[in-house]
Amino acid sequence: MMSDRPRWLRLRRDGEPSWQVAATAGGVSATAVAAGALALHQFGTPWQVFILAAAASHYLMWAAPIGALCALIARRWATSGVAATAVVLTVMVQAPTGAFPPYAGPIRPLVVLQANLGVGQADPDVLTALVRDNDVDLLATEELTPGEESALIVAGLDDLLPHRYTAPLPGGGAGLGLWSRFPLGVRHNVPGYSYGVLTAHVAHGGGLTFVAAHLSPPFGQPVQTWRREIADLRRLLADLPAAGPVVVAGDFNATVDHAQFRALLTGGYADAAQQTGAGYLPTYPDDRWWGPLIGIDHVLLRGAVAATGVTTHSIAGSDHRAVLAVLTFT
Repeated sequence: MMSDRPRWLRLRRDGEPSWQVAATAGGVSATAVAAGALALHQFGTPWQVFILAAAASHYLMWAAPIGALCALIARRWATSGVAATAVVLTVMVQAPTGAFPPYAGPIRPLVVLQANLGVGQADPDVLTALVRDNDVDLLATEELTPGEESALIVAGLDDLLPHRYTAPLPGGGAGLGLWSRFPLGVRHNVPGYSYGVLTAHVAHGGGLTFVAAHLSPPFGQPVQTWRREIADLRRLLADLPAAGPVVVAGDFNATVDHAQFRALLTGGYADAAQQTGAGYLPTYPDDRWWGPLIGIDHVLLRGAVAATGVTTHSIAGSDHRAVLAVLTFT
């Protein structure tokens, strides 16, 4: 029986071989996956399942070239056109993560390290060595427990970064710390966050504001909490004094493919990895044999400071890779 659907909408045309039907099905499916991933990247959905899927959209949108190839093999020109459009959009979305040349500043760089300590399980000697070997000036630590803080001090972190503002908590993933080579001035432990946000003024150059942030994850807890906290952080960052640079380091539990995270990159804020052209830097989970898949740890910048290099580093015992950012004052 003949189908009454238009010929270009039929999955199988009259007399079409099975391999061509399979290629058509593959082209349509892959193109649909890519289109869905692009939509997840672009729009800030409030539903948990789509927020979680958005974290994988960085990879899913690359189904577009597969869809285009399958559609071309099957000679499905309409599907080929849609898939080609998805390919172009994918390149446009992802190319900026490797498109910014580094800025060469005239003075000594400022080295910032972001480290989630895996509920106090990170090896203190490894972290201290990472600070020492890279001449780190500012360190933000999340999931800092009292025992981990003591272990870091014994390992010599206090000798390298003698000024600190910490709020350690036992278990549960909360607990934060700001560690600095330079004196710390006005400090705040900002209320209203499940895991915490700390701010401190750093007496370096003309002064800068250093922020450590750990936002609630969009899974394991009500997704509304994640949405509220990332919106609250956006308002907090917007209200910070404009008198000097701002450096924000933390576990945002969000990737660059979340529209809610990209909303933080307004008002002069930039993501250090994007600014340097470092590309997509997965940081979690780092305690599996397949390595990290998503990038939820970030360093953000605002004001007269620019990133010249960003790298990630494994720390034994932690399920996150640390993010090391080299900054220069502009």
